Amino acid sequence: MVPDPAMERSDPPSPKRQKTDEETTCYDGRPEDFDSDECTDEEMQLFDQELDKIGGGYEIDFKKFRYCFGWKSLDLDDSTMVDEPETNRDFIATLANLALTKYNADKGTSLELGKILIANFHLSCGFSFYISFQVNDTSDGNQTKPYRAVVRYFPGDIEVVSCNPKGT
Repeated sequence: MVPDPAMERSDPPSPKRQKTDEETTCYDGRPEDFDSDECTDEEMQLFDQELDKIGGGYEIDFKKFRYCFGWKSLDLDDSTMVDEPETNRDFIATLANLALTKYNADKGTSLELGKILIANFHLSCGFSFYISFQVNDTSDGNQTKPYRAVVRYFPGDIEVVSCNPKGT
C-alpha cells in the first residue's frame, strides 16, 4: 500500500506565534480585549452571514467587523508564522501542496499548484487554515482554475480537511 502523503507524520513547519497587527480592526479574541456586551447579536449575525455567503472562512472581509471571533487574515508576504527568510506564502504553499497532493490521489488528477491567493485562519487547539489558490490543469490545456482547501495544523501534525474547486 502506498502511504498517503497528506496523512504521513513528519516534522511539519512550526508556525510562530502570530504577531500583533495594529492595522487589524478586529479584536484578537483574548478575553481581556473583548467585553461581550460590546458584541451585539447583529454583529454575530453579520459575521455568520459573511461565512455563509463565501462558503466558509475563505475570503472574509475583516474590515466589516469589530470582533472577528478568533478569525484572522494572514499577510502572505510577512514572516509571522515562519522564520525568515521564509514567508507565510511559502508556508501556505506547503499546506496547499499537501492538500492538492491528496486531492490528486483521491480524484486521479494531476493538478499543479499555481498562485496562492489568500489565506485566513482560525485558532483553536491548533490552526485551521482556509486557503484560496489557483491550480494549473495540465489535462485541460493547462488552464488556471480556482481551488480552496482547509488544512488543520496541530503541534506535530497536519490534517487535510478538504480540497475542492471553488464553488463546490
